[in-house]
Amino acid sequence: MPLFDATTLLLVIAVFNGFMVLVWLVLARLFRIAPKASLLLAAANLSSLPGMYCPTCANVWPEALGPWMQQLPLLLSLSFLSLGVQRLTRLQFRYGPVLLIGGLTALSMLSLNSAGLSDQAISAFAFGASILALFCARDVLLSGRIGRRKLITLWLILPYALLILLLLAQASTFLWFPSATHWFVRGQLPSLISAWTQLFISMCIGIGLVGVLVGRLVLRITHMTLRDPLTDTLNRRAIASALLPLQAQVERGQVHSLVMIDVDHFKSINSNYGHAGGDAALLHLVSLLRANMRALDKLGRLGGEEFCLLLPHTSLADACRVAERMAQAVRSQTLQWGEQSIPMTASFGVARCTAGDPSGEQSMARADAQLYRAKAAGRDRVCAEAEDGSDGISASGFQQPAKAVSP
Repeated sequence: MPLFDATTLLLVIAVFNGFMVLVWLVLARLFRIAPKASLLLAAANLSSLPGMYCPTCANVWPEALGPWMQQLPLLLSLSFLSLGVQRLTRLQFRYGPVLLIGGLTALSMLSLNSAGLSDQAISAFAFGASILALFCARDVLLSGRIGRRKLITLWLILPYALLILLLLAQASTFLWFPSATHWFVRGQLPSLISAWTQLFISMCIGIGLVGVLVGRLVLRITHMTLRDPLTDTLNRRAIASALLPLQAQVERGQVHSLVMIDVDHFKSINSNYGHAGGDAALLHLVSLLRANMRALDKLGRLGGEEFCLLLPHTSLADACRVAERMAQAVRSQTLQWGEQSIPMTASFGVARCTAGDPSGEQSMARADAQLYRAKAAGRDRVCAEAEDGSDGISASGFQQPAKAVSP
């Protein structure tokens, strides 16, 4: 006699799903972590309980509706699961296909059960449920392309793949091999093998989705520790970390540059328009800088109104052209603050990343010195060191000591 029979295993599944309902509700209501996704997943676990906890409850319904009422909670559970996975993976939320598949499957089951075709109704349920499980697997796979190891994504997809195989095998058996249906159901209960498989799948899906949510939380915390909360640029710590590999590449002959940027007369903006106006000015500046950056460039806020721009694989002359383009953009595009137009300018200091400076502190200090030259020379200009490391000539358009460099 087996240690666990099918009834006991269904009860274990029901207890686990009930526990997961509490987990998702705590995450949604108490910790406010992905609340919409968590509530949908709580609904998925909750709606599965009638079919798991009381498989013989179908006897209280008319004979034509009994099997339908037993399978409907599981269909609802998979529908909520599909919607919850969409929310959790932050993909485009489309409830239409889920409602269409779920609705058509429910109507097909009801029609076939009413006609006395219970085996065909079970097959219809299995086909519809396998499509909903396929939606879940697809969303987990697509979300795994960003920031997740392939092996972890494969483990997360595994329970959905097993569920799809189980459902398709069940549908095929009830349609074409009715003599072998005992492999899946015995009376109104699943077979022992089927019950163990359902328990494994339920636990893997629940634990896997909690893992995805925890991963999202870790990414959010990491993002918060490396980003400036106002401008969403890198903070000083993140800029220093991003500079380290660039300096290591300089030792191997690569060419990189960096630019220090400071908003001119920022204190006056704060005084005249308040801190809200100052924040708007910083956001306006960042939007203009990003419009003139490449995807591989990195922009960070060092504090106050001072920013640092890292330009990998960029010569000093090219970095000066980038700075001039940015200065012109800030100069020409005023900030619209409410009904007021606020003119803005910025000063730029440009320097090369040089060898013998593992942390990049010396490179930043040289760029900072050029920034102060620009501000001392009248602001709204670009200043850069010469190729030999000495001071270049400050001007509204950058000039090297020997020849002009057009912006």
